[in-house]
Amino acid sequence: MNVNALDLNLLRVFDAVMAEGNVTRAAERLFLSQPATSHALGRLRHLLKDDLFVKVPGGVRPTPRALELAEPVHGALATLKQAFNPPEFDPAASTRVIRLATHDYFTTLLMGDVAGYLAQHAPNISLRLHPTAGRALDMLDQQEVDMAVSAFGELPERFDKTELFRDRYVCLVRRGHPLASGKLTLERFATARHLLVSPRGDERGFVDTALAGEGLTRHTAMIINQFAPAGRIVAASDLVLTASQRLARQLCAEHDLVELPFPLDAPAAFSSSEVVWHRRLGDHPALAWFRDVLVGLAAE
Repeated sequence: MNVNALDLNLLRVFDAVMAEGNVTRAAERLFLSQPATSHALGRLRHLLKDDLFVKVPGGVRPTPRALELAEPVHGALATLKQAFNPPEFDPAASTRVIRLATHDYFTTLLMGDVAGYLAQHAPNISLRLHPTAGRALDMLDQQEVDMAVSAFGELPERFDKTELFRDRYVCLVRRGHPLASGKLTLERFATARHLLVSPRGDERGFVDTALAGEGLTRHTAMIINQFAPAGRIVAASDLVLTASQRLARQLCAEHDLVELPFPLDAPAAFSSSEVVWHRRLGDHPALAWFRDVLVGLAAE
């Protein structure tokens, strides 16, 4: 038999007649008319060159050929159904690997809480973090990662996003720093020596753009590409770090730093951290579950 000529609906009819032992009841089960069901059986008989079912009182009886086909056909239909309608996601039993593009700002802030949550609720799920390197959206397009976390601003329509948290910016200095005494004016801020954390290696940040709008510049004495060592660097120097208040409070607790008001307005795009995913691929129950986990932990 030429399998390419086989209509999947014919197998559904065959499976229903096998289950019901009656063409009329099979038609009702499939929400088809009795003539349409009989016609489908006729087509399948022609393709297989077998009667498949013979009439008996009260219904039909399968032929030996139909009995041979019954189990593999039912199994194949069940496999297809499962493929197109995946079972409910069970985080406690899942062994899925979730791939996340982000930078160490998010890692420093939240990954400890994420690790604790997974250990308790989804111990067999594996999480793989990849550096964004300025190409998070490309990584999503190419399916290198399942989702990305950063500050994105406007996005192309092929992506969806959910805000994790919104924060304001502050300045950090070591205890005893000259700027820790008195008001931190814009002029004092601009004349200080600064530490810039730039995950992509850029030599300017939004602070430089904002200062330029005021006709000022600053001396960026050091640029690093990770947030984790920033607290230790500030504690050991006269450098000023501009950071989100959420991160600043963590660094203050770890390194006995002083938090000062940021004397400029930060752009809204830099004040929001978002989880982003591709619309075409983001509906899997495991990924929706993990996004909810991130949102819940970020809100705590």
